Amino acid sequence: MSIDQRTESSRRGQTLFFAGLQVAITVGIFGFFVSQWGMNPFMDAFRLLPFWSIPAAALLGGIGVLTQALRWRVIARHHQISIGVGPAVARCWQAAFLNGVLPGGLAGDALRAADDSSDAEVDGGGRALRRAFAAMAAERLMGTAVAFIAAGLTLLTLAPLIGLASLAIAGVAVVVAWRWLKPLSRGDLIRVILLSATGWAAFAALFASTIQAVTPSIPLAWAPGLAAVAIAGMSVPLGFGGWGPREAAAAWAFSMAGFAPHFGVTASISYGLLALASTLPGAIILALRLIPRLQRARRVREERSSERSKNEPQDGRTAGRGGGRNRGQKDPIEPAF
Repeated sequence: MSIDQRTESSRRGQTLFFAGLQVAITVGIFGFFVSQWGMNPFMDAFRLLPFWSIPAAALLGGIGVLTQALRWRVIARHHQISIGVGPAVARCWQAAFLNGVLPGGLAGDALRAADDSSDAEVDGGGRALRRAFAAMAAERLMGTAVAFIAAGLTLLTLAPLIGLASLAIAGVAVVVAWRWLKPLSRGDLIRVILLSATGWAAFAALFASTIQAVTPSIPLAWAPGLAAVAIAGMSVPLGFGGWGPREAAAAWAFSMAGFAPHFGVTASISYGLLALASTLPGAIILALRLIPRLQRARRVREERSSERSKNEPQDGRTAGRGGGRNRGQKDPIEPAF
């Protein structure tokens, strides 16, 4: 096995290990909840969701995706990447869906950055992929910073040390992102901040309305702050698609506010279901983008098979000559997904 093959095998093994670890964390957290309160919080999360919450999730989730796409476009433009509003929204919606169904909550964004589709224009040579990941990372880090700022401000009165730690995490996110945000003008920086705050507000509004829908005994004044803490927990890439850490953060926040922690679990699971439902357009987009690529890959395989059939030797003598001639030829490369 060559060095490159060993490196690739090692990376694949690390990816599988961390994916398994994230699944184990989610299962462990949910298993703890079941041991404490049984299945009631999970059943209530399904049973108590009103019908109106689905269109509300579609609207607020769509606003969140739109603000993310606009924020990404602003940052990407300063990294010599030009992408239209429509393609940016499509990629972000696809990423949101994949983030919700895959471990870690980052796989969709990685694909968004690495996508080689023709719906974006990249100036310059070999560092295009690096710039694409830089723009995506900066955009995600700004969203993370806003989430932890909101949680930190909420927790300063409930748990001052945790609140300060949340603000510190937000500061670290901004510092890391700054290396990729430096090319932005002051006006574009303000746009990125405002778009980040608007996107967070959309998701917080969805969470707060979910709290009121499934746990109506919680005073409305508490809902935004509880939502802020849960959303910050969801931003930690330790669970499966955001599940697990979000529920743990919600249960802890409800408990710190003097409410039953299992109410937080119920509200968080309901929010997760609504958030996942709001990303279903991303599944349609993924299918529409994936099917043509699979068809192209199938055509390549068929053409290769046909070419091999034409070159098959007709007798033993031509087999020897043909075999010697074809040994040096390489198969065409199939298009990658």
